[in-house]
Amino acid sequence: MKTKEQVSRRDFFKSAGVLAGAAAWVGAGAHTVEAAEKPSGLPLRRLGKTDLMIPPISLGTGPGQDVNVMKYAITQGLNFIHTSVNYKNGVAADHVAEAIKGQRNKVILGLKITWKPDDDAAMDAALETLGVESVDIAFFNIHKAEQVKDPAYKRAAERWKKAGKFRYIGLTTHKEVVACMNNALNQGFYDALMPAYSYSMEDRDAFPALFERAEKEGLGIVLMKTRKNINDDLYFDAVPHYLATAGITTINKGLTSFQDIQRMLEAAAQPADPDKGFRIRDSISIASTGHCSMCGLCEQACPLGLPVADVVRCSDYYMEHPDYVETAFETYRELAQAPSAAICLDCTLCEQACRNGVPIVHHIRRAESVLA
Repeated sequence: MKTKEQVSRRDFFKSAGVLAGAAAWVGAGAHTVEAAEKPSGLPLRRLGKTDLMIPPISLGTGPGQDVNVMKYAITQGLNFIHTSVNYKNGVAADHVAEAIKGQRNKVILGLKITWKPDDDAAMDAALETLGVESVDIAFFNIHKAEQVKDPAYKRAAERWKKAGKFRYIGLTTHKEVVACMNNALNQGFYDALMPAYSYSMEDRDAFPALFERAEKEGLGIVLMKTRKNINDDLYFDAVPHYLATAGITTINKGLTSFQDIQRMLEAAAQPADPDKGFRIRDSISIASTGHCSMCGLCEQACPLGLPVADVVRCSDYYMEHPDYVETAFETYRELAQAPSAAICLDCTLCEQACRNGVPIVHHIRRAESVLA
């Protein structure tokens, strides 16, 4: 007879989608193509039904890393780089352009599309900034589930793909994530999804079924924001479990030092240890308390429809993430209308809607005082 502890441990792995993949992940997952390796020996995984072969760890460029860090990442086999012309006010894309110059054939390049789907000039300008004629995969940046249904995105994808701007199309989202992913899968033209996903998220149990559906339908999954609200040691223990989850292709992470890169590579090479997984589960409720999971409930509760979660994110960036302080200022400045003491007065509907007990009103005031 199983003890309560054994049952709960198994339930955790089942809900996280790990049981099916953990046995296969001992340096290589079930969807890993071992024959294709970089000099570092990293096994590569196929991104959905595309011909893009990428490693389990890939490079995000939100921090606007030093060019030499990017070049080092490439030599270590991190051949997939995801960027945006908006990161670090354009500095990140400039650094990517310099890092890949002369070795474009060694890199699989992903680009976040932050402009409207009818803006051809913005697409051309982004490619010019990167110094390339096209990227391998472009990601529409959409955070409203209803917006995902807009047929303008499919028309733009088909037009830009025909014009040779990119080969494959994806969607990246960090708000209303489950609904956005569902709607993207229903559209039928995406090749990959790039959701924010962390074991600290309140609705994490809703993701495994979506990941499995994406895998079945041939869409690759690129995870981002996997470290949210998880401390260093616990996070590196969690990495093998993320990678063992059915449907996951890679973790995209903003690695800013040689040491960060090595530590992520070491973590990725480890099997998904059930005992460590149990410790992660036990720590999740503590780690997530008081922290924003970008679920979007606060914005849905706001009678003015203000970007509440974005302001909380800016406040978090400013206080808790040294590499993203500049991003906090830039993101806050770009908001068309931010919540403020004058606008919100004594309304606390956003805070009442939060399932994680985030002190949203405090974040709004802090952002207004230090970022405005």
